[in-house]
Amino acid sequence: MFFDKLFKRKNKFPEKAKYKKGDFVNFRRRGELCFGYIYEAFEDKEGNITYTIQIGGQCPAFLYDWKEEEILGIKTKYY
Repeated sequence: MFFDKLFKRKNKFPEKAKYKKGDFVNFRRRGELCFGYIYEAFEDKEGNITYTIQIGGQCPAFLYDWKEEEILGIKTKYY
């Protein structure tokens, strides 16, 4: 029973999140319009949703703690 709790995925995608896993989104980073892939979402104690966004393809990078207000919208959906 201990190992079941230890190896379970701790991040469950919040139901009230505007964007879902697998959405390509547009956002502004360093003054430029960029796009990325929604990788994870978290809900903090105040109820705000923050996202982890994956950018790049062959050698990806992750951008952590992007607020829902900072994301401009969905570019396309890819599943």
